[in-house]
Amino acid sequence: MIEQSSLSGTHTPLPQGFEWLRTACVERGGFFVETEHHVLSYIPGSERLVVCFDNLASSREKEKRTPFGFPLVDRQGWGTLGVMAKRMDWFQCPDLKAHLHEIQAQGLFDSYPNTAFYGASMGGFGALAFSPLASNPTVLAFAPQSTLRPRRAKFERRYTSAMRLGDWSGAFTDVAATPLDTGRAFVVFDPFVPQDRAHVERLKGTQIEPLPVRHFTHKVPPMFRRMEILKPIVLEALGGTLTRQSFYHHLRARRDAAPYLVSLVEAAHRAGHLKLGCAAAERAVLQKNNWKTRQSLRSIESTRDALLERAKARED
Repeated sequence: MIEQSSLSGTHTPLPQGFEWLRTACVERGGFFVETEHHVLSYIPGSERLVVCFDNLASSREKEKRTPFGFPLVDRQGWGTLGVMAKRMDWFQCPDLKAHLHEIQAQGLFDSYPNTAFYGASMGGFGALAFSPLASNPTVLAFAPQSTLRPRRAKFERRYTSAMRLGDWSGAFTDVAATPLDTGRAFVVFDPFVPQDRAHVERLKGTQIEPLPVRHFTHKVPPMFRRMEILKPIVLEALGGTLTRQSFYHHLRARRDAAPYLVSLVEAAHRAGHLKLGCAAAERAVLQKNNWKTRQSLRSIESTRDALLERAKARED
């Protein structure tokens, strides 16, 4: 079993909200290991192991930190290995990597018939980058980065602090440099977010399955959750049954989902497609009549009416 090692004087202190997880790991026969800047939490299960990586939103959880997607994964009876961040460095800490190599050497990944890696944004990068630790892995990554190494991703300027914070000189730093040679990786992203599209375009290999979803922005999982399609997509992907056809079948729900329609209205507004935008805004209000949908409709109607008035004034 992996054991807690001594921490240096420069380690990141353990934030609030981890004690319940430490207790749960021990009581359920797993382990809880604090590294210099991260936490590894293992709770055993059956059938498959899901390695869950934190994203930036995880740091906002103060009362009860859980591995990304833990409640859903745990309800399936699957094992979970949470790779959790005390600092947001995109998992670029030599101490963390050494512990993950130790877990691999001790045979945890091989002890399960199936292993899946799961995350979003920073966590999506982690899921892709560390998936070669297991043989024949399944990966589900929402809006991931391919790397934050500045010379290899000159288009990326959203996470400059992480570029400076982590040690980007070693292994697991660039997904494009070490593509999967076995398994399958589902990469869900919005191609209208330029940086997300550029990261996915760097990923090569037949094991990569890009799944573009337009007008969902960088925050794909929350949009899917509000549409009530996140759970089936995640379970099918991690369970190894997701196909391109089934994914887009689930995505048909966007036609009647107010959050998606509002995002579509905003995109149409920016592009000047006011007729399309007004139609989408009216449908959004019908689906869910709240302040956001009403504001979306008022805004685009105001722009449309102003343009019509200016056109009429020119004619007069």
